[in-house]
Amino acid sequence: MKKNLFNLLLILFFTMFLSPVFSAEIDETSIRAGILTDEFYTTLRAQSFSGHWNAYCESKVASGSSQPASITKILVAEGEDLTVSLTEKGIICDLSTGKEYHQGFEKVIFKGGELLNLEIPENRPILIQGNLEVHIDETSLIIVNDISIHQFLVSSVSMFGISSEIEALKAMIVMARTRLKYLKENLRHKETVYEVCDKKHCLPFRGAGQNRELVAILVDKTKNEIIKYNNKAIFPRYHHTCGGKISSAKSIFKTNNEPYHAQMEDRIDNEGSENCFHSPSFHWAIELSKLEILEFIAVSWAGGASRIFTGWEPKQIDSTGRILTALLRGRIPKEVDGVEFYHRTKEYFGNNSLKSMRFSMEVLRRSVIFRGMGKGLGVGMCLYGADGLAKKGWKYKDILKFYYKGITLN
Repeated sequence: MKKNLFNLLLILFFTMFLSPVFSAEIDETSIRAGILTDEFYTTLRAQSFSGHWNAYCESKVASGSSQPASITKILVAEGEDLTVSLTEKGIICDLSTGKEYHQGFEKVIFKGGELLNLEIPENRPILIQGNLEVHIDETSLIIVNDISIHQFLVSSVSMFGISSEIEALKAMIVMARTRLKYLKENLRHKETVYEVCDKKHCLPFRGAGQNRELVAILVDKTKNEIIKYNNKAIFPRYHHTCGGKISSAKSIFKTNNEPYHAQMEDRIDNEGSENCFHSPSFHWAIELSKLEILEFIAVSWAGGASRIFTGWEPKQIDSTGRILTALLRGRIPKEVDGVEFYHRTKEYFGNNSLKSMRFSMEVLRRSVIFRGMGKGLGVGMCLYGADGLAKKGWKYKDILKFYYKGITLN
């Protein structure tokens, strides 16, 4: 009798306390994703694309007041829309039926429906799953999509996953899931209402409008699987095309705690050319006028003032050929980190200008021709390389272990 009672208590203890720990799954965990986080806008339109949505509008509370915020519930039926605007009073809402809610709110949360069509001026419509939150940040609205990691993965990998190869997509999904888990545990945006943003330094994200059915299936096939090093989730870096050579995180980012991001050749002996040789960005070239280059340097590092810097040249280059530091020539020379130089050239000239920091220069009379290889910073998994390995018959676990040294998959 005592033995049966002990076993019963043991089962009860496991059910109440231990089972939630073991049943907690990464893919079912929610994540708060900021949308269009680098833009400023004061109005948006949310249309119920599928299902009925409830918009919960939280009133503004006077400073020092002990009164709780009141909630106004607005039903946005399928096919209807709610316009949200930022005014001096706070957020005001206008329903497409003509009903107005102008008392001034602090935030609005949309819940309950299946798909919400979000329209923001000068942007493409964004299809939203999960919950949508609209907050105020001084002079702009802030949008947060609260969804499951599973939903985020399907949307994000559908967006940046350049491959149709099953094994390559699996590798990209596991990489992205690991990245999300790491970012939830090591918040990059601590001072914001979201956990991850929609930019590449977190993960690209634009809602469910580009979702691919194949990606959704493969997210389920690799459910909860992540990359670990020394039994901890890593921050797996990736890039579009390496051009046949991958740099280490130590050389590009000056970090010593990412030994799994090692310098390597993106090529397999006796298995043809470089794994990413089929990428349209394996080789590239662009010609820029010397005047354009000087204007870029002036805007980026001299506040627009001319004649502070007279030109630039590579200062330090790693063994893969990537420029690690650049020297701005002038009255007071200035060294610039290669990562910063790369990002600023893309901001100034556009994404298809200098595609990587691995290039040579041919100086002409009035212009400079840049001839380069690869696209991105060249650390971690090469997306086109993963696609190439999958085309050569490699499985996703082997692809991940090829690009991230010394890891385990759990």
